[in-house]
Amino acid sequence: MNTTPFLGRSIHLMGIGGAGVGALVPLLRAVGATISGCDAHSSPAIERFRRQGIAIEIGHDQAHVEGVDILVHTAAVGPDHAEIAAARRLGVVVMTRAQCLVQLMQGTRTIAVAGSHGKSSTTWMLGHLLVQAGLDPVVMVGGGVAALGEGGARVGAGNCFVAETDESDGSFASVDPEVAIVTNLDHEHLRHYGSFDALLAAFRGWLMKIPAHGLAILPVSGAAATLAAGLRCRVLHCGLDTGEVHAENLELGGEGSFLHVNMSGIDIGLMPVPLPGVHMALNALMAITAARWLAPDCDPGTLAGCDRVARRFTVHGVAQGVRVVEDYGHHPTEIRATIAAARLAGGRVHVLFQPHRYSRTIDCFGDFATAFDQAAAVVVAPIYAASEAPIAGVSAAALVAAIAERRTLAGEAQPVVAVAEAAAGIATLVAAARSGDTCLVLGAGDIGRLAPALLRALTAPGGEAGAPVVMAARGDSTW
Repeated sequence: MNTTPFLGRSIHLMGIGGAGVGALVPLLRAVGATISGCDAHSSPAIERFRRQGIAIEIGHDQAHVEGVDILVHTAAVGPDHAEIAAARRLGVVVMTRAQCLVQLMQGTRTIAVAGSHGKSSTTWMLGHLLVQAGLDPVVMVGGGVAALGEGGARVGAGNCFVAETDESDGSFASVDPEVAIVTNLDHEHLRHYGSFDALLAAFRGWLMKIPAHGLAILPVSGAAATLAAGLRCRVLHCGLDTGEVHAENLELGGEGSFLHVNMSGIDIGLMPVPLPGVHMALNALMAITAARWLAPDCDPGTLAGCDRVARRFTVHGVAQGVRVVEDYGHHPTEIRATIAAARLAGGRVHVLFQPHRYSRTIDCFGDFATAFDQAAAVVVAPIYAASEAPIAGVSAAALVAAIAERRTLAGEAQPVVAVAEAAAGIATLVAAARSGDTCLVLGAGDIGRLAPALLRALTAPGGEAGAPVVMAARGDSTW
């Protein structure tokens, strides 16, 4: 990693409890920086950093930037924020998380993972494969990983820097990769880009930056496949059935999959995929493609020991024969894929879903209405605003009405309800679930806090579910 901008500098991280900014902590400390931070609310990540001796304040204050050399902030914080304005007045260097990441990448072999869905899991699968191959990479993941002490970054001594990049605000375009993976492209973040065509153009421009000796890894079908045209680098397409890299003898299971990896007509071995679903099998194929490019002898079998990224099909346990799974899925495409993956274990799938952002709910409303077709009981929590202002007519109740209308037309009798309180959501799933079923707790907000309470409630149906669950992370939830 590049130490020049950070060695001996005092760096303040706004939003240090978030997965993206928090992952910078071990990387910046490794290059000789002194770290402080702040966030709106406490969290397990913040407590972990405090145990490491990092000074963290809860809340924001202009005084935080006094005596600081560099202020790093998440792109979700606007340029008019009081702390950022104060930093500029004091001559403090202000960087976004993405700009800081780009500085750290300077001089490394950068392997960037981008796309609408599956970035975190693909990034960590690739990082794990390279570690097993002996390359000792730096890895930055947009979620916690048990092998990384529940953080999202690995500090390696090698010259490979594997990073999940963020297309939501266009910041991925500042990364100059030698190898790039685009998992897929979907109608997401179009309020930033203006149109899907503009999103495609942004990705195409980014891939054009890959040098001739580099590699672009794309899916064999879908919008992302069209990005290959005109690239000067090598392009490899991955697919479950076709492509230069594809799966053979794919066996799908409730906890993961097995497949043989075919590269250019050669079977390079059996690869166990430690997450269920066809989408994760494709993500794994992309990861092994990049890994073999960088380490030609990389054994696909070593993926067997790969941890799951936090909130990516995290199994909290089984009670009364009912499995409780938490997942970050919050877009209709992700919801469908996660429900399909859960169904591989047999039994019915019940869902407790928290919509994320009013804008996404309205922009994808029609797709949300159909995303739960393969679920049994569906409970929808209040929308997690993520600092957005409410939009008139956009609510959990409106989404439930659209889902229920489809079910009425299909003659289905499974409950679809909007709930205002956590206890009501838990009670609905407890009443619906029976042995052999799976309960999915889905969403990118604070809904994951309910998974342990749901597991307790299933353990003793009709009894106490345990301590009350307060759903008020970052002030967005009404629970």
